[in-house]
Amino acid sequence: MTKKPGKGFWKQLKKRKVVRVGIVYIVVSWVVMQVGEVTFEALGLPPWALTLLIVILLLGFPIALVLAWAYELTPGGIRRDSATATEKAEDSPPEFDDTAPSIAVLPFDDMSEHGDQGYFCEGIAEEILNALCKVVNLRVASRVTAFQFSGKRADVTEIGKKLNVQTVLEGSVRKSGDKLRITAQLVKTSDGYHIWSRQYDRRLEDIFEIQEEIAVSIANALSVTLKRPGVASEKRVDLKAYDFFLRGLSYFARHNLQDTVYARQMFDQALEVDPGYGRAWAGLAYTYGFEYMYFNASNVNRDEALRTSKKALELAPERSESHVSAGIAHCMVQEYKKAEIEFEKAIELDPENYDAWYFFGRNKVHEGDLDRAIELFERAADVRREDYQSVLLLSQLYHSKGDQERELESARRGVERAKTVLELNPDDNRALNMSAFALLRLGEREKALQSMQASIDKAPMDSIVLYNAACLYALAEETEKSLDCLEHCVLKVGSLNREWLEHDSDLDNVRDHPRFAELLAMFPD
Repeated sequence: MTKKPGKGFWKQLKKRKVVRVGIVYIVVSWVVMQVGEVTFEALGLPPWALTLLIVILLLGFPIALVLAWAYELTPGGIRRDSATATEKAEDSPPEFDDTAPSIAVLPFDDMSEHGDQGYFCEGIAEEILNALCKVVNLRVASRVTAFQFSGKRADVTEIGKKLNVQTVLEGSVRKSGDKLRITAQLVKTSDGYHIWSRQYDRRLEDIFEIQEEIAVSIANALSVTLKRPGVASEKRVDLKAYDFFLRGLSYFARHNLQDTVYARQMFDQALEVDPGYGRAWAGLAYTYGFEYMYFNASNVNRDEALRTSKKALELAPERSESHVSAGIAHCMVQEYKKAEIEFEKAIELDPENYDAWYFFGRNKVHEGDLDRAIELFERAADVRREDYQSVLLLSQLYHSKGDQERELESARRGVERAKTVLELNPDDNRALNMSAFALLRLGEREKALQSMQASIDKAPMDSIVLYNAACLYALAEETEKSLDCLEHCVLKVGSLNREWLEHDSDLDNVRDHPRFAELLAMFPD
């Protein structure tokens, strides 16, 4: 929605206290004139003195207003008002609350001798990030965006502007055998000054306590309350298993098929060391669930997702991710009510778990409850403020409901979010892929086709990219291109779900084509 110029100007007048200064000036001037009228004659001053006083007061009025606009009275004295700060507040998206404490946790620098502990540094930062996410009145930039600055010497002010955060947590790790040195510092993005810093020289077995101490220190420094169970209440984990687990998280975060397989291998190795490690079971379940949904909808992936998520629930029922993995698995086999129970439990345990809201929304789409799905995707978009996936899916749901106004509004919002993510990470192929659909909805056909082609060029053997391309080309009435993508999926990539082909309305424009019937014939009944 475009802001009315008059409304914005009036808001600035009030914000800079111009209105208040004007009112005070008028009241004081009236008092001065009353005093002058009584005293000037008694003092023997000429009659024109009162007229001069009135003229001076009238001339001073606009000057007072100008000074009120340009300067601000603070407890530390008069200082120049920050125009840049005002512009930033005006330009920042309305969905962001600039008044709430906010932080981005960056991956810690690897200072180890061989420089081979990047995954460990990411893991430490992610654990601290996850702890801070549990603070209700603290806004935390997601891993997806904050970790894009890994290895980049970006200025904290630049990071603050790009991620819209007031503070940044950065640090370094030096790991040698069982010795560990971690330094961490909390920095203000407005001026680069340190709010808090500390160095930890401990043994590797103290890693969980260090992560807890850093999270508590950050909460204290930002004057927010961190409410979470202490590490003493959590089951102790074998450090070697934890190391494999962190490697798995690092691979899984890349969200492509090959790295999902690598992540699975790391989680498997963690479980070889510690078969009772519930988080590793949940991680394993995630890899099967994601491969089934995005890359290869095979019975093996479905069955393994069910088996491993069940094990995660047995060993780590207190972990939100265990319930998310179970919810995803139940959704695969169309057990939607069971999936709903698991997603609701995951949200109860961790209301800031984006995956819980997002996949709960997908579950409701499969179930056919579009109204509830819209609520859940809106919540997912709120939990992760830079997420474009849930917003772009909202556009599809509003289209299905015939609400064109909200369909286009969600499409615009999703495209803007995707654009922001791509500026931080040009390699985010999913942002290119999904935003193409929104661009088509907004009537920008050429941009949509260019975005999809760029996505294909980046991942010519990615089944979900090619399938989405087939859907986009079908909607754009590029029939032959659509069928070419589907054939490529079936013949060269080898992973396509017959159920998608039969029921996806995006493919309606090509469904009666003879080549489409030939593709369906390649699948067993």
